[in-house]
Amino acid sequence: MAFSITTRITVGEDRGLFERAANNLRRPRDLFLRVGVLGMSSGLTRLLKQGPDVVRSGRLTGALRVSNRGGGGNEHTIFEAADRFARVGVNLPYARQVQEGGTIEPDTRKALAIPVTKRLKRSRLWPSQIDPARQLLKFVPRGRGGKPNVIGYLVDPTGRAGHGKGVLFALASSVYQWPRPFLFWSQADRNVIATEIFPAWLRR
Repeated sequence: MAFSITTRITVGEDRGLFERAANNLRRPRDLFLRVGVLGMSSGLTRLLKQGPDVVRSGRLTGALRVSNRGGGGNEHTIFEAADRFARVGVNLPYARQVQEGGTIEPDTRKALAIPVTKRLKRSRLWPSQIDPARQLLKFVPRGRGGKPNVIGYLVDPTGRAGHGKGVLFALASSVYQWPRPFLFWSQADRNVIATEIFPAWLRR
């Protein structure tokens, strides 16, 4: 992700500004570190706005949480600041899936479990967590009509699983996820870099 910076600096009575600026420009890594932190922070903000139906894993949001020095996050965080660039991102496979979209298929199981209720979407729980003994949720095959990728439903007829009565999950052979880009330099990011980050770094 490349970008350019255009800004204006007023010297005023600070005659040592050019000398400090020249010294800073010889070692621009700290500038790119600050730019990288902004990129990760903006990416996290966009991702959280997608909602629990798009992002159901704390590993992805956790990987975008970095400190002001580029540290933190988790083992899936990509963060590198050098004298000519900042490289940021996440090395989780489904991060690309969210960013670019595509078809999701089950890896080892026969179907994907898709939460139906808002409560389940917020809780980020899977059927095996709600009913580990497989005694409460009942499988109901899909009837006529409906989406062809849906195999059937997991239903709690009694509500004893603690998430209400009725259909809790739809079981699908595959799901297409529309692109929900979250890692990119927006115009707002560029404005912050040009009017806040770069001038403050240059004057320090």
